[in-house]
Amino acid sequence: MTPLKTPEGFGKIKIMRRKLTLRHLFLAFSCLGIILAALPAMGNTREIELIVRGDDFGMTQGSLVAFEKGFNEGVLTCASLLVQAPWFEAAAALSRKNPQWCVGVHLSLVGEWVGYRWRPVLPGDKVPSIVDEDGFLFTYPAELFKKKPRIGEIDDELRAQVALARKNGVEIRYLDTHYMGMDSYPGLSGVIQKIAEDFHLPISSQIGEKRVRGIYTVPVKQKKEKALKMLEELSPGLWLWVTHIGIDSPEQNALVHSAPEHRFRNGGVGPHRAEELRVITSDEVKTLIRKRGIKLTDYLKLGSPIKRPLSRGKTFPTQERKVSCR
Repeated sequence: MTPLKTPEGFGKIKIMRRKLTLRHLFLAFSCLGIILAALPAMGNTREIELIVRGDDFGMTQGSLVAFEKGFNEGVLTCASLLVQAPWFEAAAALSRKNPQWCVGVHLSLVGEWVGYRWRPVLPGDKVPSIVDEDGFLFTYPAELFKKKPRIGEIDDELRAQVALARKNGVEIRYLDTHYMGMDSYPGLSGVIQKIAEDFHLPISSQIGEKRVRGIYTVPVKQKKEKALKMLEELSPGLWLWVTHIGIDSPEQNALVHSAPEHRFRNGGVGPHRAEELRVITSDEVKTLIRKRGIKLTDYLKLGSPIKRPLSRGKTFPTQERKVSCR
């Protein structure tokens, strides 16, 4: 029986297929190597990352002392600057002196303290729907929003706050909101999103962070215990811990919320803010963060390849910070 002859070129086809298969395998392994190499830059899902944000920077003179101590001796990683507040210029000067700080603008439409009122950045006649008859901001969001403020005036005022911070030499790294949520009023979320886009800034709490339950309303003597328990229970991922820090002083102790439902039993917020500062600067908190390998991070655009999705598809880098126990 005459053996079948292999058609001419069939052997060449087999060789070509073998080469293609090897080439595909090579490409597949190369891509796998690139992906594995990039995983640390995408954020290790087994790691715990924590942003510690302090709100109301510049609200009082005591806040300046508290934030400087929080950055230098504690685990504070971000400061939210209250541009409408009386001590804004001093806070801006402190920010310029410490360019390594991650400072954001604490977008505000109210001044919530009894006997301690402030006005918008813009002249009152430019934003009449967000001020009372004396030109002061309303004392809490519900009071403002029931007046049906014009969304265009809200937009103008919030943009003016960002612009004034920049005019004063503050390197703004992010935005967030004071005493209100982004969805507290129709159109507010869209306004803030657009401002963030126009200034190329992320919005704190909107880049995929999981929110830690803070200790602001926890009784003073229980704050440290609650904070340690919270840190002990953190699971892998990116977390945001919002703090309200201050010092023990007559100025801070005089702060009482205008809204009765937001007042503490003893009236003032001073002891609570002073204790939050003691908590974030305590050896116990710093030791636990080191023990658990928690990486402190912020919104700075410095040197880190880690990127996370922002609203509307943007990305923004975070930066790791090491904790030292003093």
